[in-house]
Amino acid sequence: MSTVKIWNASENYRWCCSEILGRGATAVVYRARSLITGDECAVKVFHDRVSHHYASVPIKELELLQQLKHRNIISILQIEREKTTNNHVLAMELCSGGSVYSMLDQPKYAYGFPEEEFLIFLDDLAEGMKYLRIHMIIHRDIKPGNIMRKVDDNGRSVYQLTDFGAARHLQDEETFTSIYGTEEYLDPGMYEKAVLRKPTGQDFGADVDIWSLGVTVYHVCTGQLPFLPWGGRSNSKTMHLMTSKKEFGVISAIQRTEHGEIEYRKTLPKTCLLSLSLKSMITPMLARLMESDITKRMNFDRFYNDVKDIGDMVIVKVFDCCTGINNKLYVNKKDRYAKFQEIIASISEIPAGEQLILFLSKELNELVEATKEIKDWPKKLIGGQFFLYQRERLDQQRLALPEIPPLPQFPDYMTLDRDSYVAHKSAGIASLIERYIKMTLHYQELMQESETNLRDFIMRIVRKINNLIPNMSGILDEHRKRQSTFYDNYGKIVLVLKSIIDKTMNPENLQKCYDSFKSVIQDKNPSEVLKKAENRAEECKVYMDVLMQKMLDQESEAITYCVGCLEEDHCIQKGQHLCTKVTDIWSVFSKHRKQKTLSEEEEFCHKSDRGKLTDYCVQIISLLQGHCLLNTTRMYAVVGKQIALLLKNLQRTKKVEQNIASVNECREKLSARITKVRTFNFVHV
Repeated sequence: MSTVKIWNASENYRWCCSEILGRGATAVVYRARSLITGDECAVKVFHDRVSHHYASVPIKELELLQQLKHRNIISILQIEREKTTNNHVLAMELCSGGSVYSMLDQPKYAYGFPEEEFLIFLDDLAEGMKYLRIHMIIHRDIKPGNIMRKVDDNGRSVYQLTDFGAARHLQDEETFTSIYGTEEYLDPGMYEKAVLRKPTGQDFGADVDIWSLGVTVYHVCTGQLPFLPWGGRSNSKTMHLMTSKKEFGVISAIQRTEHGEIEYRKTLPKTCLLSLSLKSMITPMLARLMESDITKRMNFDRFYNDVKDIGDMVIVKVFDCCTGINNKLYVNKKDRYAKFQEIIASISEIPAGEQLILFLSKELNELVEATKEIKDWPKKLIGGQFFLYQRERLDQQRLALPEIPPLPQFPDYMTLDRDSYVAHKSAGIASLIERYIKMTLHYQELMQESETNLRDFIMRIVRKINNLIPNMSGILDEHRKRQSTFYDNYGKIVLVLKSIIDKTMNPENLQKCYDSFKSVIQDKNPSEVLKKAENRAEECKVYMDVLMQKMLDQESEAITYCVGCLEEDHCIQKGQHLCTKVTDIWSVFSKHRKQKTLSEEEEFCHKSDRGKLTDYCVQIISLLQGHCLLNTTRMYAVVGKQIALLLKNLQRTKKVEQNIASVNECREKLSARITKVRTFNFVHV
């Protein structure tokens, strides 16, 4: 039997009452069409009890809202009245992506937006807020539910501020006393007055939106509210205590049991999907946005500039072989190589002097000039993959493993509300684990690449040294011939001088020359030094032959033992399948919760799915922990051993290079000595 559709309309818009886009305490938002153009839009139809709200708003303020034209402010097309109820209707631009709150309700965003989407959201939010500030408007109800997502012609998300029912036109120095907003996002001072009903006598200014911004940004980057008292909204006193009495730098707090201690945190949770580098910038921003002392709180301009600074940075991917993490480093475009090393040191704890940074098997300092700004580096470097090693790392380090939240448990008896909650939390965890599986397999690939890059880098050095050794030996041979000829000639000169002295009646002058030339012949040091240099050159050749064989043997060992998840394991496909199964059950449980009562068949299916959901969750966790992470740990051990051996070999090549440099230096000094001795003696003959 088909459902009868109920249609409503205003003067210029028409909508079906079953096509609901969102529902709130004051109104319902429907998908609608313009009766004039036929274009799709959204209409916000206010409930009877609140429709008078807009009647009390000055016409000039309504006109002001209609004049707001900005990419990140939802367009208000028209303000009309519904024909049947005479309630106010707000016709708005359609955002098919729904609200940010509805996005966070989806399992894939249960632990926050992924980094790329978060950056788009943050930039759009900052731009929208700046536009409001320019027009002296405070929103007073900033929260994920009042930020909508649409998709532009390029398929890119665009986030827009909406719901200006509480907005005020306010100069910077002006204040207001009326309270409006959503409890979890309220400034502590407003919370005290609005929720605790305390007569604070406090006025509020244009900066009340700042606290709401902080809570919203935290919610979007973690998937949860920052301040969670036991019992939620009903525990308003603890909520106010959390927000008003926290230390500087605290960005979240939780109370796990009734009347239990409050756990304060100054860091983002490990399940947050942002990179360490971005977290290091977002965390202090959140601390300043959600500062209890309003005099120390971040202002709009600082917030906007900080967001713009982040957006203007260069993102460089650096795989840290010590931790097995592929870091995204945010670097200022005007920074240079030395600053880049400082940033790496802050994330990896590897000092600049011990960093070996490779790109396509070449050391980074070979590819860029130390004085060149990063914005002028070759584009292939910025978009490519770097590999980071610790030069003195000769032992196994530490592998960073992802954090898996504990699974919620179903109650012993069937409860639709609780079952829906458990299924929702489980779907979020399954989606997070699916991400971990993809990430883990990618890291396995990078581990293998890190070993290959380092090996190729060292092989380049080895080949270079092997090319130098024959040249060095050849130059030493030439020098030996020259030195031998030199001493032979000096020997003949000594014999001639001796013969002349024996026949001369007054040989004093010739005696000095004779003694000088004879001392050169009698000095055995040059021959000994040359012999040592030749021996060292031969040692270098033998050493490099052994080193080359070691490299080949180690490479064969690495190929034999370095095995991670195989293509035929289908880990990603399995993870996606299990995640879909869990999400599907949550969707069904969500419908059951709204139905309130189930038929006998639905109840049977519901009870069966409770067990299946738990099984699917156990399977996907087992896939990650018992297979993918286990393989990653094994691979890390093998690759770590190989990298340690390779780094030893790298140190050996450095010693050989030093020996070659020492041999060449000896040869040059010996050659210079011959020239100097010959010049001195013949000048004085």
